[in-house]
Amino acid sequence: MKSSGASSPVLIIGAGMAGLTCAVTLHRANIPFLIFDRGNEVGGRVRTDEVDGYRLDRGFQVLLTAYPEAQRFLDYKKLDLQRCYPGSQVWYENRFYRVADPFRHPMDGFRSIFTPIGSFTDKLRVGMMRMGLLSFRSMPDNCSTINALGKMGFGHSMIDRFWKPFMRGVFLENELSTTIRKFEETFRFFSKGDTVLPQNGIGEIPHQLARQIPNDHILLETEISKVRPNSVESSDGTKWEGTAVVLATEDFHANQLLGLGKEQAEWNSVDCLYFSLSIDDLPSDEPILYLDGTGNGPINNLTFVSTLSDCAPVGQALASVSVIGKKELDMEEIAKQAKNQLTEWFGKKVEGWKYLKGYRIHQAVPSSRTPPRPKPAFTEVYRCGDYFGLPSIDSAMKSGRLTAEHIIRESQS
Repeated sequence: MKSSGASSPVLIIGAGMAGLTCAVTLHRANIPFLIFDRGNEVGGRVRTDEVDGYRLDRGFQVLLTAYPEAQRFLDYKKLDLQRCYPGSQVWYENRFYRVADPFRHPMDGFRSIFTPIGSFTDKLRVGMMRMGLLSFRSMPDNCSTINALGKMGFGHSMIDRFWKPFMRGVFLENELSTTIRKFEETFRFFSKGDTVLPQNGIGEIPHQLARQIPNDHILLETEISKVRPNSVESSDGTKWEGTAVVLATEDFHANQLLGLGKEQAEWNSVDCLYFSLSIDDLPSDEPILYLDGTGNGPINNLTFVSTLSDCAPVGQALASVSVIGKKELDMEEIAKQAKNQLTEWFGKKVEGWKYLKGYRIHQAVPSSRTPPRPKPAFTEVYRCGDYFGLPSIDSAMKSGRLTAEHIIRESQS
């Protein structure tokens, strides 16, 4: 396919969140485009698979309703968003303790004061952060989250029993070496809005974006092997010409296509395991996050995702378990150790739980140990992705939108 003149399309490589948002922005401005992806479905890292009647997200992921870009591009009502309880159950000293947002659940928040998950002063600091009376803004960008929490005066009981397991589940790294800027952003969005999951799983988000553009403008199972400023070529030799080329792939793939070698951003990884269980064995039907406050693992966090989404057959429930830093073990061994830990948490009923499937996600989220790299100057080939910001669904969408808006301005000049 070859095009020229005013009708030539913008050629977008990658149908993940950045590429789809770029395409939607161009479509709204009546700028022609084609979007290519080597996969058989849109979404990139934001995917939901159907396995034996279950819907399994590729890694436990949630949407924060306070995300500005999500508000701009997504129809929350049509996604049928289900809300997580604003707090968590923290395992410590052989039992679970509830930690609640006192602004949304005052009574639960009041009871949280008397738990061993942090001191009264620690909880007061969290409340002051929630009200904007205490912030990390004066700390430099290269300050790690773990160091910043210490400098803010949080004690070990709060850091080890709550902040570490909670933020590990966000950062997907054990040491909380992630820049304090990412912590600030995450805390702000958690505080301002709800934590939700679409009724049909996280993959419904890219699907909704894809439905906003013509289906015949999305070419799946099309692997692009060569790129030039105004053309691309697939691995089977087919060529397309256009007014611009956008690389909305992961950084290492973009570098490969541009002939820049193997240099790439660092990535954090996670193992996500799913267990099916009878709904009668479900410990609670409350959509709440369970955290390991002991650090003994291997489980860092657990959610019964069937309390949030329509992801299990009738009469069944689904547990999503996240494990971080156990890459030396195979998935079967991790599943065995995880089930032992679940038995400690919930008792002998766990014996009837079935290990359904595990995902070893090596490139789950770009590392943010250093401040986000600045958006590069727009050159002959455009690039976008969440690695140009503090990595998140919102960051990917913003990157795609900004790239499209630049192309639109260029077309009008």
